[in-house]
Amino acid sequence: MKRRGAVLLMTLFLITVMSGAIAMLMGESDHMLHVSKRSQDDAQMSKILSDLQRLLPQVLSRINSVNELEYALILPFSSRSSDERFSLEASLHSPYRLFNINTIYDPSGKAKEPYITFVSRIFKHYPIASPDMFINILFDTIDTDLEQRQEGSEIVVYFPDFHNGSIENFAQFEQVIARYLTLTKDSQILKIPWKQLIGFEGEKIDINYVSPEVLSLIAPELDSQTVHRITDLRTQPFESKEQLLSIVPELSSVYDAWFFLYTSGSAYSLIGEVAMKTDEESNAFRFHIDTLKRTLNRLEIIQ
Repeated sequence: MKRRGAVLLMTLFLITVMSGAIAMLMGESDHMLHVSKRSQDDAQMSKILSDLQRLLPQVLSRINSVNELEYALILPFSSRSSDERFSLEASLHSPYRLFNINTIYDPSGKAKEPYITFVSRIFKHYPIASPDMFINILFDTIDTDLEQRQEGSEIVVYFPDFHNGSIENFAQFEQVIARYLTLTKDSQILKIPWKQLIGFEGEKIDINYVSPEVLSLIAPELDSQTVHRITDLRTQPFESKEQLLSIVPELSSVYDAWFFLYTSGSAYSLIGEVAMKTDEESNAFRFHIDTLKRTLNRLEIIQ
């Protein structure tokens, strides 16, 4: 009962904090509306960003366990003005649920196991005409030299404005897909559910937030019922590796290479998404915030 009471108290605390945050934002909604009409995105974004920068650290300061992290991620933040002219919806997400495509090779340029095997399994499930070509384009995008692994595979040679070194978001990944299509005319590459499989953050995946599609490829021996019990059907987060393996011992051989769990005091990046509507205008943006540094960065307009 003490633990349940503590959980309830923490939930109420987070709701109170976020309600206060939204109230403060709503108190200035008329100002936001005026700014939106006058200069569209820039000034409005600056105002909201300032508010979030001030208010989110209050929420993040309370995250010290996997359960508290869970509460922060499942609580949506939303509000609407009484005249229906302004609405705001915000949420936090873990970026560590997908396979980071940037981990497929080491600094020397060699393919890394087990990550390259993961990519091979993608093409086994979703066959394409030339997986080697696609992998070579990936390698030549992530490395920083101009040496082509295969004719046409170095995008920056043909498009000087292209930036090598890493793939930072899905828009950049789509340029890799576009290059593959140009070279092969193989539209099968478009049938792969890339947004459910790949991400661009972290060396490992948080087992509490791994997507079922990714888990199925990492551990193909798991049946679908077990995969969904770990992912979208779980009722509470796993608090330790030992707890997870006691329930799913089949993951013991892959856990250390692939997975991690949040621990108190460790840095953990979160993705924040904000959608706003003012009269007939809609604006949306995404940002990153760290549980320790608690400063917003990598602001990206998504609508």
